[in-house]
Amino acid sequence: MHVRDQFKGHTGAVYALVNGPTLGVFLSGGGDGTVVRWNCAAPEEGTLIVRTDQAVFSLCLLGEDRLGIGGGNGDLRVVDMAGRTELQLLRFHRKGIFRIIVLPDHRVACAGGDGVLSIWSLPPADQPLAKLDLLRSIPLAEEKLRDLALGPDGGHLAIACGDGTVRILEARDFNELYTIAGHEGGANAVAWHPGKPVLLTGGKDGHLRFWNTDEDYRAIRAIPAHRSTIYRILFDPDGTRCITTSRDKSAKLWNADTFDPWPSGRMDKSAGGHANSVNDALWMEDDPITGGDDRRVLRWANTSPDGVYHEREVLE
Repeated sequence: MHVRDQFKGHTGAVYALVNGPTLGVFLSGGGDGTVVRWNCAAPEEGTLIVRTDQAVFSLCLLGEDRLGIGGGNGDLRVVDMAGRTELQLLRFHRKGIFRIIVLPDHRVACAGGDGVLSIWSLPPADQPLAKLDLLRSIPLAEEKLRDLALGPDGGHLAIACGDGTVRILEARDFNELYTIAGHEGGANAVAWHPGKPVLLTGGKDGHLRFWNTDEDYRAIRAIPAHRSTIYRILFDPDGTRCITTSRDKSAKLWNADTFDPWPSGRMDKSAGGHANSVNDALWMEDDPITGGDDRRVLRWANTSPDGVYHEREVLE
């Protein structure tokens, strides 16, 4: 891999990335409190969407024009992207919001640094001025909730917790179904495999761990993927590749079928990559985009595999 484009403008670490409402557009949020909109056709021309009074830890599209912003102090903001105006400021969490996701039935979930999962009503798209309302507040852990992932069928919610556990909840009533003792020191990332009955988790131990969802989340594999904390696990849109990002200053691509390293799939300083922690990632068309503590956002040129695939099945 090599760097295709650089998106510069943040004056603090880049913590959050999210695809925009149109092709070729994405948004980034940073420790400088800003959210910037980027167009891949013009990497040098970022547009400031909003400036807040705290670090931006998480971003989530709440509709075509609405954006949810999770702040480092626990504030949840709703912003009109077209008008670049703040629609709502919700002060509920006592510590930062590390992930925001949309759930079925017009709801939004937030993972709080205070160990609380909050559930909010999401007004329909034809009511742009309607407000989010708190539906549920669920204390789950003494430590931070670091990541959320909705299962492929929409029925289960996986939560990475700072106490090292991964909690599996019903996505409708939020009854806890399983507690996985996942990662010593803390669990930071979760992702459901798009084609297999497997949950992937990453933690402070630098390991990717695989759990069979058809067998009560039996541990089936562990990979020492990084030398430090894994912050993000994200599959590409067609389920062929997976990217992981880490505090060890690297991001890596993996074959999503075997989880062998993708050929030439290491993205680190030697390839023009980040000089510090890599905090988040997204997929833009066929290319991965990463954001890090060095205040840069990088789009990487895709490198195709050499045609040699392993026939062995390692995740069953």
